[in-house]
Amino acid sequence: MYTSNSRLRIGRRLLAASLTLALTITGCGDPDSNVEGESETDQATMDSYTDLSKITDPNEMKAAKALKNAGANVFVENGSVIDVGFYNGGCDDTLAANLKHTPNVKQVAFFNCPKVTDASTDTIAGLKKLASVVLTDTSITDAGAKKIKQALGKDAVVSHPATEMQ
Repeated sequence: MYTSNSRLRIGRRLLAASLTLALTITGCGDPDSNVEGESETDQATMDSYTDLSKITDPNEMKAAKALKNAGANVFVENGSVIDVGFYNGGCDDTLAANLKHTPNVKQVAFFNCPKVTDASTDTIAGLKKLASVVLTDTSITDAGAKKIKQALGKDAVVSHPATEMQ
């Protein structure tokens, strides 16, 4: 078994998010903190990042709504989609084509999306600001994953068995 840098980076992000969530839920923060007030602030921040009405481009908003309606987590910053994640399926090539309308997206994750195939590689590879792509349990082949990795460059993380041994 091997461990790759990309899996470690993704694993660290997930661990940090999990620990933050655990602290928030249990209220194990600073003893002098106002947990209720912090919780409200956290919720307001989350609401701000998921408010699709803040998207300024009409085509991007339409694409974001289609992705969200199919079950994706869609996050927005500065009037543009920055993160799209399908964590329990729901995406196929037709739906993934909406990503071409999200030019500022930095992270995309497909977990358990077997209907996402090599037909989506051109769309994903065309997202020039993309820094992280997770392709777990998709039907994107090794060649497709390598094509995405090559298009995005050496600094981008593409999590797929074909790219993790490089």
